[in-house]
Amino acid sequence: MKFLKRTAVPAALVLAVGGGFLAVRAATQTAGGALQAQASALVPNQSEWSVFAWSLDRNEPLFAINADQPIIPASNNKVYSAIWALAELGPDYRFPTDLLITGPVQNGVVRGDVVIRGSGDPAFGYAEYDKDPMTSPRRMAAGLKRLGVTSVEGGVIADPYVHDRQNYGPDWPRDTGNGAARYAPTVSGLPFNRNMLWVRMTPGGYIREPDVPEIPIVNRSRGGGGNAYAVRQPDEDTIRIRGGGQGRFGVGAYEPAYLAGGAIRQALREAGIQVRGPLRIAQTPQGATLVHRHFSIPLMDMVFQLGRHSDNFFAEHLWKAAVAKATGRGTYAAGGSASAVFFHDAAGIPWGQIWQADGSGLSAQNRTSAEALVRSLIYAHKQPWSAKFHESLSIAGDRGGTMARMFNTGPAAGNLHAKTGYINDVRTLSGYVKTASGENVVFSFLYNGRNTSGARGVQTNLGNLLAGYRR
Repeated sequence: MKFLKRTAVPAALVLAVGGGFLAVRAATQTAGGALQAQASALVPNQSEWSVFAWSLDRNEPLFAINADQPIIPASNNKVYSAIWALAELGPDYRFPTDLLITGPVQNGVVRGDVVIRGSGDPAFGYAEYDKDPMTSPRRMAAGLKRLGVTSVEGGVIADPYVHDRQNYGPDWPRDTGNGAARYAPTVSGLPFNRNMLWVRMTPGGYIREPDVPEIPIVNRSRGGGGNAYAVRQPDEDTIRIRGGGQGRFGVGAYEPAYLAGGAIRQALREAGIQVRGPLRIAQTPQGATLVHRHFSIPLMDMVFQLGRHSDNFFAEHLWKAAVAKATGRGTYAAGGSASAVFFHDAAGIPWGQIWQADGSGLSAQNRTSAEALVRSLIYAHKQPWSAKFHESLSIAGDRGGTMARMFNTGPAAGNLHAKTGYINDVRTLSGYVKTASGENVVFSFLYNGRNTSGARGVQTNLGNLLAGYRR
C-alpha cells in the first residue's frame, strides 16, 4: 500500500470509550508480570503504539501497551471486512450476477432491453478464476441464444445499484487516482475483471478489452520503440495512451459498470445477436425476466484474497456487501456506523475503538485499537468458519503471503499467522500464534510513526517473544 496523510478522526468516532479504557487498564494491571515487562522493554516510543496480547486458553491478558488507543490500522482493517462479511453473508455465500430482458421475445427479437444486474461480485470476469474474462458473459449470451434471439430492439442496461455510486473510498491516497491504479481499482455494484479496462497496443493502433467505446481513449503514443503506457485523470473517464512501442496496459475505469455492460454487448455480438440500442447505466426495470444467473466462487475463497494477498479490490467489495446486507444498500456513508454496531454487539468492541471508513484500509479515516482487533479475532476464533479463517491469514516466513520476509527465523516462523498492514507512517500486525508451551494467543501490534522499518523489527521481536513463551 501507498502513502496516506494523517487526517482528523471522524466525528462519529469520538464516542465514549470508558468501558474499553477500564477493561484494558485492568487487563494491563493483570498482565503486569514478567511477560509484560519483557514486552514493554521491546517497545520504544510507546505513545506511538497500541499493543495487546491475549491467551485464548486462559482467557486472560499477557501484555498490553495503550491497548485501547485507536490509531490508523492500514490493511489490518481487512480483518474486520473479512469477519463481518463471513458473519453477515456466510462462508458459502455466492454473489449472483443476472442477465435479464425487459420485454418479450417475438420472432427472435427482444422487444426491449437486455439488463446485466450486479450484486457486487469482485470475482466476476476475473482472470484468476476464469482464464478468459469473457467466459461468463459468453455463457449469459448463450442463454439468450437458446431462446432463439437474433437481435435486441433496445440496448444494454448495466445495473450497479446494489451499491452507491461512490466508486472509490473516502480519503484514498493520491496515487490511487480515484481508482485508476491497478493496486486499488474502482468499486462497483457491477464489477467486471477487477474493473480494469485493458488497452492492447498494436502496430495499427489499439484494442479495448472489453470493447467499450463509451470509455474514450485518446492515443498519443509515438509508435516505434520505447515504453507505451495508459493513464487517466482521477475524475474523468478518458484514457490517454502515451509513450511508444507496444504492450498491454490496464487502467481502473472511472465508471466500472460500463465494463460489464460492454462485455455483455461484446458477447452478444460474438453470438450473432445484434443490439440496436446504446449501453446505459440504470436500475433494472420492474417486471424484467431473468434469463441467466451467474454465481460466484464461495465467499470463503475470496477471504483468502484479503488475508494472504491483502487485495484491496476484494476487500472493498466484501465490505460493501456486508454493508448492503446490514443496511439495505452498500454505501460508504453508512458503512462505518453499521460496522461499529456489528462489532460492538458481536465481539464486545467498546464504542469508539473501531471506525471503518472503507473496507481495505486505504482510507486515512480508518481507526482501530489493538484491543478492538483482538476482540474481533477472538470472536472469529469461536465461529463455525474459524478453521478456514485461520488458514486465510498469512503465515510467518511463507512465500505465499505478505509475511514472506518476516519471521524467517525464530520460534514464530511457520507458526504465527496474521494480517499485515503498511502505508506511510503505519505498520500493523494482528493475528494468532502458539507459544512454546502450546498455548494459543491472539495479538495485535499497531504502530503509527516515522520509524516504520524499526517498527517491523519490534513486531518481529514481540511475535517471537510470544512464540517462545513458556509458562
